[in-house]
Amino acid sequence: MTPSPQLVPRGISSARPWFSDEDLAFILENVPGILRGQMTMAKWVQEFERQIAAMAGTRYALVAHTCTAAMEIALKSLEIGPGDEVLVPVQTFMATAIAVRNAGARPVFCDISPKTHCLDPADMEKRITPKTRAVMLVHYGGLITPDLPAIEALCKRHSLHLIEDAAHAHGASKAGRNAGSIGAFGCFSYYATKVLTTAGEGGALTTNDEKLYKIAQCYQYRGQDLDIEEEQIFVRPGHNVRMTEFQALCGVAQHKHLKEFVQRRNAIARRYDAVLKAEAPDVERIEPPADTVHAYWKHTINLPPDVSRDRFQKEAAEKYKVPFAWSYWPPIHLQPVFRRLYGSVDGQLPQAEDVTGRLVNFPMHVRLSDEDVDYVLESFLACYKALRGSRRPAEEDRTWYLKRV
Repeated sequence: MTPSPQLVPRGISSARPWFSDEDLAFILENVPGILRGQMTMAKWVQEFERQIAAMAGTRYALVAHTCTAAMEIALKSLEIGPGDEVLVPVQTFMATAIAVRNAGARPVFCDISPKTHCLDPADMEKRITPKTRAVMLVHYGGLITPDLPAIEALCKRHSLHLIEDAAHAHGASKAGRNAGSIGAFGCFSYYATKVLTTAGEGGALTTNDEKLYKIAQCYQYRGQDLDIEEEQIFVRPGHNVRMTEFQALCGVAQHKHLKEFVQRRNAIARRYDAVLKAEAPDVERIEPPADTVHAYWKHTINLPPDVSRDRFQKEAAEKYKVPFAWSYWPPIHLQPVFRRLYGSVDGQLPQAEDVTGRLVNFPMHVRLSDEDVDYVLESFLACYKALRGSRRPAEEDRTWYLKRV
């Protein structure tokens, strides 16, 4: 396949939030009521939390201003803090490990499976110590890992709490179990690029445990005991991580489209995978099992070792105006802050260091037309085939970021 001259890309972006005209009308209709009434933690927050709990299939949900805050609340509600260790896969955003650090515990970095980019249970087991209290299970890209049974078995055997970093996984499921209902807590992001958004920033927490929900609510309200109505009595060192009514209103509008958004993302992913399987069989794809609904926040592939990712990205952008990005580089254990805090070194987690240096994310959002998808594929294949055998590791400075320590 060669990019067709008549197919002119319409400003293809890697991610794009979408509010329909009906959504905008709904939001604008209800903004005056917010501005003239209660602006935070009122009826729209309550409705948004109801929708989130319904999405996850849990009894409870509460919102926060970011997913990072939601993860910190989860950890503190489980009384995880100084002296404790929490296992964290390194194919994730910095927030996963930073939340552990901010809770006072130590993140223990774990390798990933190259086939899923999710936590490798064999590596996880090697890193369990008497200090280990919990596992942060990241549903990378919107995939609930097929290794979930092995990970849950390890958690049960060692009495570890399982916390889902479901930032990418709105609407994802495995064997009928929804993201957010699997662990003690599920944590979702509503950042602008995610499957659903709340006007740029936002987070949420889900759980089936009433006691944990009450504790989490307390942390959400600066540590206030909400069962005492007569006075403001504070019993925990919490933070103000509440959400505004406007953010929740935007989230309510977005949640109406969850099913169609996930269906469209899956349709795009199927088209990507079908063409790549036929025309680029050496590309390593992530294939979800039949019992799994992938949310496809990202559609991720691994380039073969002989293709220079840097050159590929530059050529695709310059020649075809298509953005191929990656997440996350470097893997978090090699970020300067964690090198400094915990002495992480190159070669510590070889599987993650290999695949995160080769992965590429295709553009993925619901506003991509079928013609856009075909143009992305044609651009990918043209660059990919032209650059086979192009990688010269010695020519690529993969440690430039260390200069910013």
